Amino acid sequence: MEDGINFIQDLAIVLLAAGLVGALCKRVGLSVIVGYLAAGMIIGPHTPPFSFVTDFARIQTLSQVGLVILMFSIGLGLSLTKLGRLGLPTLIATGLGAFLMMHLTQLLGLVVGWSSLESLFVASMFMVSSSAVIVKIVGELKLTHDGAAQRALGITVLEDVVAVVMLTILASRTQSGGADGGTHLGSLLATMSAFVVLLVGAGLLLVPRLLRRLESRADPELQTIIVAGVLFLLAILAAKAGYSLALGAFLLGAIVAEMPQRVAVEKSFAGMKDLFTSVFFVSIGMMIEPRLLLDVWPWILGLFAFVMIARPLCTGLAMTLAGAAPREARRAGLLLTPIGEFSFIIAQLGISSRILPSSYCPLAVGTSILTVLATPVINRHADALIALFERLEPRWFTRALEAYCGWLHQVQSRQNAPPAWQLVRGRLLQIAVEMLLVTGLVIFSAHIIAAIKNTLATGHVEDAVLDYGFWGVFGLLVLIMLVALWRNIAAVSLILAEGFAGGTRLPAPVLCNGIRALAAVALGYWLYAILPVGALPGWAWLVIAAAALAVVGFCSNRLIYWHSSWQSSVQDVFTEDASKADHARTDARIALDHGLESWHLQLEDCVVPDDAGYVGRDLAHLAIPGRFGCSVIEIERNGHVITSTGPDLRIYPGDKLLLLGEAAALSGARAFLQGDKKPVAESSDEFNGCVLQTHVLPAGPHAGRTLAELRIARETGVRVVGIQRGANRIINPGGGPATGGRRPTAHRRHA
Repeated sequence: MEDGINFIQDLAIVLLAAGLVGALCKRVGLSVIVGYLAAGMIIGPHTPPFSFVTDFARIQTLSQVGLVILMFSIGLGLSLTKLGRLGLPTLIATGLGAFLMMHLTQLLGLVVGWSSLESLFVASMFMVSSSAVIVKIVGELKLTHDGAAQRALGITVLEDVVAVVMLTILASRTQSGGADGGTHLGSLLATMSAFVVLLVGAGLLLVPRLLRRLESRADPELQTIIVAGVLFLLAILAAKAGYSLALGAFLLGAIVAEMPQRVAVEKSFAGMKDLFTSVFFVSIGMMIEPRLLLDVWPWILGLFAFVMIARPLCTGLAMTLAGAAPREARRAGLLLTPIGEFSFIIAQLGISSRILPSSYCPLAVGTSILTVLATPVINRHADALIALFERLEPRWFTRALEAYCGWLHQVQSRQNAPPAWQLVRGRLLQIAVEMLLVTGLVIFSAHIIAAIKNTLATGHVEDAVLDYGFWGVFGLLVLIMLVALWRNIAAVSLILAEGFAGGTRLPAPVLCNGIRALAAVALGYWLYAILPVGALPGWAWLVIAAAALAVVGFCSNRLIYWHSSWQSSVQDVFTEDASKADHARTDARIALDHGLESWHLQLEDCVVPDDAGYVGRDLAHLAIPGRFGCSVIEIERNGHVITSTGPDLRIYPGDKLLLLGEAAALSGARAFLQGDKKPVAESSDEFNGCVLQTHVLPAGPHAGRTLAELRIARETGVRVVGIQRGANRIINPGGGPATGGRRPTAHRRHA
């Protein structure tokens, strides 16, 4: 009883301190996260006589609960389809930037004398940026529709995935007592990938049905309670499997992000997220000894300088190598300098596992706070800094980058991939996923049956009966996946044989059978590697193989049907999500052509206040183009984007208008639309995918045709907002013959 009262007392102190200090920091223009950390330092055990919370066990409990809720919230903002829409260049740039930053930090560790594991922890802190801080900075600097900002936002989204992977790797290392497991990193990543695919596959099969059932009952209270229960259950499963709590919570968030019920779940968890996020950061602050900040301040300043130089260099170079224009890549790299929440989580993991000394927590916090404070200042002078860097850059390096970008542009402008590759690309992905599913089932089967025996069957079912039942179901699931795997391999071999038979002397059937034979050998080696061959005698495996062949021979159609049903249910989840307005919320990634700066055009969104005097009137009555010189490109209303903004379209409270024009025109229109009222603090990200791009019209079949004939907006989702022909420029052209042009400026929505 006494422990429960003490826990409630600690929670009350934490929340009150977080609210008071957070409000004070927000009033002076600092992030509330800084306030939470400061509150933790004040009430923690290291600052007598204000040490209101002294029990480290309870501090750890509060921190773990806050971590689970925080990671679930991050996962909710990062759906699987959103990752897919970011594209291969963004994925390559993120991975390459993390790789460069990790090795540069490890090189720093060699210089200053860190151990290999300490260097890995510090590198993990610096490999990822704070997405929350970057989104806020982009909004404050009005860069929402800037190409470099869009690219930076795409990178920071994927860096969350990098952080989760590094957390999982570090958690596995710490559980092994800090031993150097570098030689087993490949197997660790493969095992973790199998666990992720297994958990996501099961989640996509069960969670949509659960949420649909709860939604049909129209009971949001039960939905919140059950989703919270599943959240903590998956976090525990990840921890039991040898990974971090953060992995299970993050994966459930990513799964729920695919569902149509995502918005309802976000609303129901909004208060819980605010509550436990503050608890998490306050608990981090309570672990910091203020005197250590004084002891390590030279290290903080040194690491701050290292991060502010190394992160823009690594991320900018990575984006350039992935296809971005050098200037835009450097501009995006300057936005990716702040480090944040994941750095605290990684530092806490290292300290709690006794791999890192306690001084690393103030190091991480101090470095993070300085980067958060310095990033807005640096980005206000980004153009001058980039110009200075270009002047100091060696000419041979500049020429090499220009040559590389030119070569990459030529490669990208060539013909599409061969038809055979286009046909097999999707099936190769299915083969990889199915192999990971089987690997996960085999590796974690012992954990699953042990958990079942410890919870459901104690004293009620004999172990022998439970073993036969479990391994029977397990074998059937593996067999379903293997049949589907072989069918995909057979289809791929047939497509490749037909596609490449013309370039060889071998007939297509011979090529097809050869590919199947090689695949069969590879599958046999893979099954031998993952199955516990030594657990049973040879004759037992022969019996199992014979039984499997018999089941396939007599029930192959049923096995295929079961697999197709599961695959169809998973595809339904992604199809439902794609039909929602969230499809337009992806963070765009695009390399803008040179020449846009001369147009002086900008995109900006504006929210209609609830009590605006013009509510209910149409765009023709407002006459925004005539009065202010800018145009209403799109309107977002209740989660739906309206692209046909005709003069008869009426405006209602809460509408979000996407405006196009020069800075002065946008300022006048915004002042009129919002009046003297305070602007909305958090703008919607419905328009975040909108950027401006220039394109030179080449000679070809489209030359000489009118915009009405081309139907560009209907066919591609791109709207032409300006045309330049010689020295003449036409802003917001119509569809008649007088509007053709050489260099159209396009407003593009990426989804």
